[in-house]
Amino acid sequence: MFTRCAALAALACWPASLGAQIGLASATAGIALSATKVASVSVSLPAGSSATLPGALVTGPNDFTPLSVATTWDVDPARTAAVTLVGYFDQPARALVGPEAAIASAAVYGRVPTGGPKSFAPFTGPAVTAGPAMTGAAGGTLVLFTQTISDANALGARSDDLQMRIDLSGAPDLPAGSYTGTLNLQVITQ
Repeated sequence: MFTRCAALAALACWPASLGAQIGLASATAGIALSATKVASVSVSLPAGSSATLPGALVTGPNDFTPLSVATTWDVDPARTAAVTLVGYFDQPARALVGPEAAIASAAVYGRVPTGGPKSFAPFTGPAVTAGPAMTGAAGGTLVLFTQTISDANALGARSDDLQMRIDLSGAPDLPAGSYTGTLNLQVITQ
């Protein structure tokens, strides 16, 4: 009987020690999370960062095959009202240069029918500024589109056909030759 009582007494003590372990908690360990979201804008052409628009020059308007331009952005709508695609020539008086002469940006026209100028407009505008940023060249710039930003399109993209024209109506004495130049495209947030 003593053995039986000793066993019962041991069992009676056992649940009390288990009950004392319920609700036991460690000290808190904290992990600080840090993440950065970087705003971004980009412009790309079908062949990458450059493309060539070949064409023949005759007196009068000379239209080129449209070129697809893709623009993407990921911005904070609380800090960005719009994204703007700007086209410009670094040296407006010499937008295209040949062996004996140059074609000024005033004779080069562009349009984006789904964006800014719906009809052809010359690259004669001022540089575009937004806060401390600036893009373009005085007298050689054209805004191709401005996309308003909201919560719904803070992450977005668009593809536009850029149409180009060189109008030699004012330059009938332009010497024969091959003329080349670079149109720069850049996106700026406003």
